[in-house]
Amino acid sequence: MTTTPEQVAALRTAGFDDREIFEATLLLGLRLAFSTVNDSLGAQPDRQLADAVPAPVRDAVTFGRPAADQPSLA
Repeated sequence: MTTTPEQVAALRTAGFDDREIFEATLLLGLRLAFSTVNDSLGAQPDRQLADAVPAPVRDAVTFGRPAADQPSLA
């Protein structure tokens, strides 16, 4: 996956500076790595977190693993 100069220009037009664009890119890269590890391990999202998400958001997410049936131990 790559970022095009046009995408970077659109972010700058939206008011993001180079540092903010870098930080967003880094955050997305780390999140992708974390998700890949969880997927490789077969980990499911915590039931507590899924229950805390507003229903419209939960209903809109149609990818990934379903939340665990039971709450995780806290």
